Amino acid sequence: MSNPFVSRQEPKGWVVSLSLVAMVVGTMGSMVYFKSLSGGRMDRPSAGAREGTAGISEENVEKLREEVSRLRDENQKLSDTLAEGQDASKDINENLKKVSIFAGLTEIHGPGIIITLSDSKKSAEELLDYSAGIIHDLDVLKTVNELWNAGAEAIAINGKRVGPNSNYRCVGTTIHVDEQKIASPIAIQAVGDPSVLYGALSLPGGALSEIKDVDPQMVKIENAKELLLPPWKGTTEFEFAKQPDPKKEEDDKE
Repeated sequence: MSNPFVSRQEPKGWVVSLSLVAMVVGTMGSMVYFKSLSGGRMDRPSAGAREGTAGISEENVEKLREEVSRLRDENQKLSDTLAEGQDASKDINENLKKVSIFAGLTEIHGPGIIITLSDSKKSAEELLDYSAGIIHDLDVLKTVNELWNAGAEAIAINGKRVGPNSNYRCVGTTIHVDEQKIASPIAIQAVGDPSVLYGALSLPGGALSEIKDVDPQMVKIENAKELLLPPWKGTTEFEFAKQPDPKKEEDDKE
């Protein structure tokens, strides 16, 4: 799926137009300036014509100088507008990148931790409750929620990026995460402060404590200096949720 927040840096129509106008205004200014020097002609006056150029009134020369000055000011304004437009475009692109990262629509990397949840290898007799030795959807959900609460900035499960709206459910002997089937061992990667994330998942009575009570070998937590998480590949379309219309809200207030 294409990323709605990523756009190619192609020249915008208004940027090209402003550039052309600025060039034309600059050329016109140069022409008027040289006309003021040559008495209204672009070529060098001949000896016979020099007397005629001396007949140009000071008033006309002053008008031409004012026109040159005006065109220069217009050219500067257009140049400033063009520069401001480029700066605004740069700011917009930076904001789009931040939104894209926040929404999980781009590949990201950074430090964090890896939690591996595995079904117990103990026998049914040792476990007393065989179901307790199996990793369930609720175990994955609790772990993910604990990571979000501890400040995780991005999470992936078995190589699949997940977000706050991801769903988890058991279907037979497998777990479905956003309709993708996963099975033990389940690797949960989280980008964030490794020490904080590790500490949050190691607390007594935390999300993983019940699993460890059944079998400590079912849980493995590792610090990672560098993780690479893929982008979110689910839908970004909303069927019912829409942005409010500011104009409509103003009309309703009135």
